[in-house]
Amino acid sequence: MRRLLTVAILAALVSTSAACSQSDESPKPAASPTSSPSPTVDLKANTRAVCDKAEKIVTEDTVKPIGTQIGLMIAARQQKNKAAETQAVDKAKELTDALVKQARDLKAEAADPKLQTALDKAADGLALFGAADYLAKINSIDDMDKLLADIRAASADLDTTCAV
Repeated sequence: MRRLLTVAILAALVSTSAACSQSDESPKPAASPTSSPSPTVDLKANTRAVCDKAEKIVTEDTVKPIGTQIGLMIAARQQKNKAAETQAVDKAKELTDALVKQARDLKAEAADPKLQTALDKAADGLALFGAADYLAKINSIDDMDKLLADIRAASADLDTTCAV
């Protein structure tokens, strides 16, 4: 998850850092949870199923629009265009909130408490992309290093839990 997230965000940032218009792309919705697992659920099978769904939440298609908005935000900030900057930040938050909700909703399907915790932590990491105070510290692509490191750290538990 973290490798894809890093690549997708950096690709989007590089491609839009000099952009002048807003993107209307939105994340494609992932399948929503249908029911909570039963008390007699096969933990290994449940973990695999939930991990497979988690991988579908964070894809290049769902993350790239957020990176595009962050790139537009950086460009607007460098051009001192407050209206465009605010619009990009708001759109990044909207797109991010949708992914975070999907990750948190997926927690209800996870039978393993360790996986539930990992999903929460990954959602917290994704939420950084929409946090205004965090985005306020990003003025160039070079500033993305800390954000990406924090997101990688937040998704590390999910990567480890889903690797088994």
